Amino acid sequence: MSHADFMGVFHGVNYEDQNIVDFLKLIWDLPAMPSEDHRYKNAEADARQHLINNDDWDLTYTFEQRFNLLAGDIKYFVKFVEACVSPFVRASSEEIMQYVKEINSLLNKDKCELAIEDYIDEKPHFIIKSGTGFTFERKDINSNRYTIYVDKLGDNKPCFFLESIIWDDYGHKTSFKLYSVDQDGNYLTVGKVKLCKKNENKTIDVIPKSFLSLDSSYCSLGQDTSYYSNIKRILREDAMAFLYAMRDAAAFSRISDDFENDSGFRHSLLRDNNADIALNLGRYVLAGFDPDERVNFTYNTKLAYAPDFNFNIKFDFGRINQEDNFNRVIAIIGENGVGKTSLLSNLAKSIANQQKDCFLPHYPMFTKVVAASYSIFDKFYDIDARAFNFEYCGMHNNEGGLMDLEQLKARHKRNAETINALNRGLSLKKFLDNILPNDMLESLFVKDRRETKFKYDVYEDYYGKMSSGQTMLTNLIIDITANVRSNCLIMIDEPEVHLHPNAITQIINVVNLVCDRFSSCCIMATHSPLVIQSLLSRNVLIMERDIDGMPVIRQMRIESLGENLTTINEEIFSNGQRDKYYKQLIKKAVEGKDSMEEVLQELQNGDLPMSLTSYMLIDKYLKYD
Repeated sequence: MSHADFMGVFHGVNYEDQNIVDFLKLIWDLPAMPSEDHRYKNAEADARQHLINNDDWDLTYTFEQRFNLLAGDIKYFVKFVEACVSPFVRASSEEIMQYVKEINSLLNKDKCELAIEDYIDEKPHFIIKSGTGFTFERKDINSNRYTIYVDKLGDNKPCFFLESIIWDDYGHKTSFKLYSVDQDGNYLTVGKVKLCKKNENKTIDVIPKSFLSLDSSYCSLGQDTSYYSNIKRILREDAMAFLYAMRDAAAFSRISDDFENDSGFRHSLLRDNNADIALNLGRYVLAGFDPDERVNFTYNTKLAYAPDFNFNIKFDFGRINQEDNFNRVIAIIGENGVGKTSLLSNLAKSIANQQKDCFLPHYPMFTKVVAASYSIFDKFYDIDARAFNFEYCGMHNNEGGLMDLEQLKARHKRNAETINALNRGLSLKKFLDNILPNDMLESLFVKDRRETKFKYDVYEDYYGKMSSGQTMLTNLIIDITANVRSNCLIMIDEPEVHLHPNAITQIINVVNLVCDRFSSCCIMATHSPLVIQSLLSRNVLIMERDIDGMPVIRQMRIESLGENLTTINEEIFSNGQRDKYYKQLIKKAVEGKDSMEEVLQELQNGDLPMSLTSYMLIDKYLKYD
């Protein structure tokens, strides 16, 4: 990124309370730096003389030459960027957010961004963090208008009142009872809620005594589903604004993900089984849906090659919270060019951007979408999902280019660390048991107290010893295991890329295990009949083009589970206008011959018997020859 890109953000500094020397002191310790003018004792006096009294230094000279912003230590450049959006510099939250948006468009190119760290005088305080997706701003949600008081009721009514509860969860004190207080001061119990703050054990010691909204270092969770039904009943259309102000993990799954590794969240907020149920089902309660109903919906979209055609496709995953659900994995299969990859990309984008008018009977209530692909042609990377919990695991970087091996390894390493932090090592081991030899598998995991840890450093040593397909499949499973959560939709584009037939079969087994373990579901776009052979026909959608070239979806006309691959292939890919090569070959072999024996003598490989399909075709062509 260039200095010129950023110099524009400096203009507009609020000089009423902040002069340029004070701004520079946010970046450098001017009193401790020497002056370059012998008349002055330090750099602060030097700068004050030339920037305020004489005004003979321009911005370019000040930053580039006098203080060496570009060629100096990177930490000062970071401080410069953060100072440009500081609450002490900018006049309002709106002005801060305007500049944050402009700067992040540049920072994102280097895979970092300004993210909210705290609030100062009700204005957001941003710092630069490695990675993207931190600035979770829900523009679709209004600001909370109800004051929330803690342990002492204030004058603004109606309001909400948090009463602290003296209860210790492994050293964490996070428990409160929430009440709604009407205009006349009457109390209505909402329910029990737990609130934690990162790196703090006693929430009551740090939480503001009254607030309209907590900052991003806080997280709350109702301790049973009635908490969410009560808030919905009391606040109606204001419910989501209030829960966002409370940084609620059930209503906003990205907040939950941000706190998954936090001790207070794991050991206190999620200590009770009812709280875990509330975390997974709170969104259904708030949306007014029965969490036990079937997850089925029809999606309406337009594909690039048919922009004027409304394409509808129905998905039915059954009751995904039910054990022994055989409908968790759905495959979309068809020839190249029918639009499978575009369909998956459109669906992911519509869910992530909450385009509710694309779905009937209602928008699906997934907590997260994980889109995984090792195809260089996938389009998942181009999805901007700041308002939704979306994770892309694929070959592309943020700019759409392909990641190199070191970048891919870095991502897998981060995901391995996440797996260990979330205690998912044992789950990963069970998933990988389907594809790795036992001796390799055992060397990759170690028992640490009661937890199973994944040894990524050992796995990295295997990179050159595994086949490309084996490495790809293992990495895919690592990425999914790190990012999946309960009630998640996993989307996989062409899982068979680089895989041999046995591995294709195994990936279906693993995906089913993942979906069962996390009460989630999966959609795959594929070309492989091997994928279809592992699924019930009701979970297979065949995508084709009709006689006018428009996209259509049809069901299997045979039961696919365990069916002969030739039969499946014929059912899906047969085309009356194009004979398959083996048919053409048999036709030529039959020409000029009078008996089955003559044809077999030409075609048969030693004592190997011909397939039943080949016998039937030979017999058919002999009769008509």
